[in-house]
Amino acid sequence: MNILFIGHSLIEFFDWQGRFPLHQVANLGVAGETVEGLLSRIGSITGQHPSADIIFIMSGLNDVAMEEFGFAGSYRKIVEKLIPAYPQARIFIHSLLPTNVEFITDKSIQDVNRSLKELAKDTGVEYLDIYSIFINEEGAAISEYLLDDGVHLSDKGYDAWAGVLEGIINRTS
Repeated sequence: MNILFIGHSLIEFFDWQGRFPLHQVANLGVAGETVEGLLSRIGSITGQHPSADIIFIMSGLNDVAMEEFGFAGSYRKIVEKLIPAYPQARIFIHSLLPTNVEFITDKSIQDVNRSLKELAKDTGVEYLDIYSIFINEEGAAISEYLLDDGVHLSDKGYDAWAGVLEGIINRTS
């Protein structure tokens, strides 16, 4: 199965091929990338990777960190370019994850996640809520899933995330 991982540093900083060795995996994450940045390279992604069975997208956290919240239109364009390029693929929009940094509020993350869920519904792709597995009973980010910077993931965080994706991949195979 061909799997594309598209997005920012949380995508880039993990060995997805190592986690899913029975599949052809392309890690197309770029650290620091915004939604607009991802939109600008969608053409090269679809050109270099002509087939995919599953596409996982996670983008938007860098926009939120810069207090740039008007990226819904660009995110929609990304999805609308992927759908015809990969008509047989299952496309998943990931929720953003909680953070442990003061300048990124949980309200901002939850507002964006509601918008992403609505975008998935509107475009006919799938929304993947992983935010909920990264919070504790009090609604705070699970510290052991995050590195000291409060944003990037620890090995435990990646294990939790990849475990969810493994279930999806196994059901799709």
